[in-house]
Amino acid sequence: MRVKERSGSLRLFLAATLILQACGGLAFAADGDNKQASDPADVYPDPVEVSADPADTTPEPTVSQPIAAEGRIDPYRDQDFLKSVPLFGSDWRFSFGGYAKVDVIHDFSGTGDEQEFVLSTIPVDGNPLPGSYTNMQAAETRFSFDMRNTRSRYPDDRFYLEMDFFDKQNELNPRLRHAYFQYGNLLAGQTWTLLTELRQLPFLLDFAAGESILGGRTVQIRWTVANEARDFAWAFALENFDDGQIYNPADLEGEARADIPRLTTGFTRIWKRLTWSVGGAVTQVRWNGSGSVSDESELAYTVTTAGRVYLDERNSNFVGFGVGYASGSITDIITFANGGIPNASIDANGELEIAKAWNSQIGAHWKWSPVWSSNVSIAYAHMTDVPVSFDPDFIRTGASAHVNVVYTHDERIKAGLEFMQGERENVSGRDGDAQRLQFSLMYYF
Repeated sequence: MRVKERSGSLRLFLAATLILQACGGLAFAADGDNKQASDPADVYPDPVEVSADPADTTPEPTVSQPIAAEGRIDPYRDQDFLKSVPLFGSDWRFSFGGYAKVDVIHDFSGTGDEQEFVLSTIPVDGNPLPGSYTNMQAAETRFSFDMRNTRSRYPDDRFYLEMDFFDKQNELNPRLRHAYFQYGNLLAGQTWTLLTELRQLPFLLDFAAGESILGGRTVQIRWTVANEARDFAWAFALENFDDGQIYNPADLEGEARADIPRLTTGFTRIWKRLTWSVGGAVTQVRWNGSGSVSDESELAYTVTTAGRVYLDERNSNFVGFGVGYASGSITDIITFANGGIPNASIDANGELEIAKAWNSQIGAHWKWSPVWSSNVSIAYAHMTDVPVSFDPDFIRTGASAHVNVVYTHDERIKAGLEFMQGERENVSGRDGDAQRLQFSLMYYF
């Protein structure tokens, strides 16, 4: 029944898009005759040159939101909204875009996740080796819908929707990635948490990106304040947090449930050759006991800093970095979130014990020529404080290294080959390593 409902939602979304495109087509003649009234170039500053490689950045970047979500498609850099269609009888323009991506993955070690390089699924010593395999997929294929008021009194007055097909239960189902609106200083909806800084990453083909970032996407209400030059911004947000991640091996009565959402804050500062972000969050880890089990709660917090250092005047080459620490909120670290590792444990005596961990990443992007580039990334995550009652097969330490070469044929076609090495150590001390090779072909539209 879920598949039918989601398929119906997708058909409604596509139908609405086609209707808007038809309206936009009817408006082109009027738009050409009245360019002063509808051309967003009259509202926004001169366009910034954008490379066909999403890993490249602009020579003069600006802050659109702190800890900005720069990635494979960056909806924030196209200041002129060039690939858009006017909506007849209004100041609105919309755009429909995305990319198709096909991956051919050969895993030499039998890693458990066939779609992305998840460190917690690396086979460990003492387990039968499942053997190598090859998988092909198109699950990362992504599409987006962006609608903006080009005559607004605010620099940001828009709605953004993005979906992919990375539903591991059924790749035919579209999966919601982003759905939010911005109106002046206000942002509300689902997008990257303020803790996430994707600019630390080079362009990696593996969807897990080395599990090296901290944060993720979540529902939130955010308020952002930027300076006039938009090279510094500070924000705070109320964010949804997965408060159900408490391990209960003794099967005590009650449930994991926090009383409050998470409070997150952060700032981003951009210089000509450096982008630097700092973020922090506090929340509650709480066991809501029942019967003879009493309530237990602890303060949980996460801190992170990340950024990018440009190595040349054109900002074509860079080094990215990031480091974070989580106490009672280790699911903020993607290595542990992908492994399903809880934030705390409730023992047989009803005592709550929180887990603590840190992560780090460093990477680099180098453009060899107008069409050839390479990327390398090394990431590490380690749980420093392990609750006594944690399952011994939980991952405690994960490390990965990625290196690739990418060919950019033109603004539409990109292809690349990436090698990755991963290592895993469990709470029990059992460990293992894995190697994987991935070829990817992408078509941007």
